[in-house]
Amino acid sequence: MSRLGRWLWLFLFGCVGSAASAAEYLELTDFTLIDGTDGAARTVQRMLIRDGRIVAIDPEPIPSAEPGSTWTRIDLQGTWVMPGLVDTHVHVARFPDAHAKAVTILQQALAGGVTLVRDLGGDARALAELERATGRAEIAGPDLVYSAMLGGPDIHAQGPTTQLASGRVAGQAPWARMVDASSDLRQILAEARGTGARNIKLYGDMTAPLVAAIVAESRRQQLLTTAHATVFPAAPQDLVEAGVGSLAHAAYLVWAGVDEVPADYQRRTSGPWEAIPADHPRLLALYRRMAERGVSLDATLYVYEAMQSYPGLPPMPWTRQASAWGAEATRLAHAAGVRVTTGTDWFEPRHDRELPHTHEELVLLVEKAGFTPAEAIVAGTRNGAIALGLADSHGTLEIGKWADLIVLEADPLSDIRHTQQIRFTLHHGQRIEPMR
Repeated sequence: MSRLGRWLWLFLFGCVGSAASAAEYLELTDFTLIDGTDGAARTVQRMLIRDGRIVAIDPEPIPSAEPGSTWTRIDLQGTWVMPGLVDTHVHVARFPDAHAKAVTILQQALAGGVTLVRDLGGDARALAELERATGRAEIAGPDLVYSAMLGGPDIHAQGPTTQLASGRVAGQAPWARMVDASSDLRQILAEARGTGARNIKLYGDMTAPLVAAIVAESRRQQLLTTAHATVFPAAPQDLVEAGVGSLAHAAYLVWAGVDEVPADYQRRTSGPWEAIPADHPRLLALYRRMAERGVSLDATLYVYEAMQSYPGLPPMPWTRQASAWGAEATRLAHAAGVRVTTGTDWFEPRHDRELPHTHEELVLLVEKAGFTPAEAIVAGTRNGAIALGLADSHGTLEIGKWADLIVLEADPLSDIRHTQQIRFTLHHGQRIEPMR
């Protein structure tokens, strides 16, 4: 290379290096902070964000910017700032037009303050693309953790699972797989992991030994696990003892009170909610064991409320029983020390500009399950990040974590409905305006 060529190369390299090192700073001033660690509030004069991550919160000293960096300041006087919400139970890509509809759903979710979601059953072909696109900020949406779903033969012969793998043989897609006692779980879970799924969902039609084998192999392959709270015939106790990370649908915990769980998954809608109280001795023992083993409860109170009044759905009287029983079980589980998270299982807005239903799950935790607003906020932020294995980077507003936060016009500790009074959301430090 000639001397001129070397100088040109060094000049260009130096320009690229300088551009790459230029930081973007965002300073937020004068607000009340609810950081999500315990629900308490404190006055903050300054928070500094560098390239999307929190680098200082007073009284920590605010560093100076490097040469060439940009610095933006936003005065938030009279506002409350809390972590972005985590919805631990969504389905954004199980529709015929999976990708297009999911883009709209995710945009609405982020505009409504949800900054992290766990999809518990969708078309992984669409979900992988959505995760890439949201991660690169090509589309606006929360950070996305998605799942591969496993179920027995009956599960893949009917119901919504057939929508997850259009064009594939039912039960044979790597992300929506039929399993039984003869399955090669090591291979099946390796293929599931290869789709980009970070979580395995145990759906139904599974025995206790099969559940234990799936959870053990998932752990070996560094995959998280979530299960319906009863997977018929495996009981809630079987799931907890196997080491499942999260149980979904508090109402399904009722089956812990029966001597033998039926094998038919369709029986889930005819639970013995009137015969077995949520404070049955077997249930109280279950809550304690969940707390001991660190099993999260994805209560999904909202979905049963929604099913009672959603336009186009036929009357389903069982949802009223499930709703009331599930709320009481959630209250008792929380009192026993179980980590409760906010999953809605119903992430499709009822109309174009409705806030994500995660806010309504918070309201139900307070009004039906006896949480304080502070406890509900922790459930909707920190607890969700823990359940998703992302507590080091998400869920609370602390130094080193992503600046995923909601700026509110009113105090959510005085009224949990105030989480819906959003001025704007930050996602990785980028400002997202609410839909009006």
